[in-house]
Amino acid sequence: MDATSILCSVAEALHHANLEAVMIGNAAAAIQGAPVTTMDIDFCIKDNENNIKKLSKVANELEAELTDFYPFFQIQNPDNELYLDFLTRVIGIDSFESLLEKSTTLSFDGIFSLKIASLEDIIKSKTAAGNDKDLAVLPILKKTLELRNEKQ
Repeated sequence: MDATSILCSVAEALHHANLEAVMIGNAAAAIQGAPVTTMDIDFCIKDNENNIKKLSKVANELEAELTDFYPFFQIQNPDNELYLDFLTRVIGIDSFESLLEKSTTLSFDGIFSLKIASLEDIIKSKTAAGNDKDLAVLPILKKTLELRNEKQ
């Protein structure tokens, strides 16, 4: 599977489960032009029991396994190169609502869509996390943001 077909399948599964999620991390940064790579796709969801139940529906539709490490969840299907992480909290971000408010929408054929965290929020989160892998990518993300802002 390629990235576009994976993202479209994920968007469709989230839609069918009626689960509101915001893509965060390197995958969201790459969609916004940052020259970064990742093997998984990270999402933030609102922390409530109903949304956590909806993750099972998403996993079933994607023919994948759901693992619960509350407040962190994984949906994986290695045969389809599908690795999704769902967090109920993102370090450095005040709330799911603030993340959602600043997000943009990536649409697939006008039918399904994904919310994508702002590059500013991705940078804020990686700065707050402070681990080596996040700190290593920060200069690239900041430069991408700077170049994007210059074009506007």
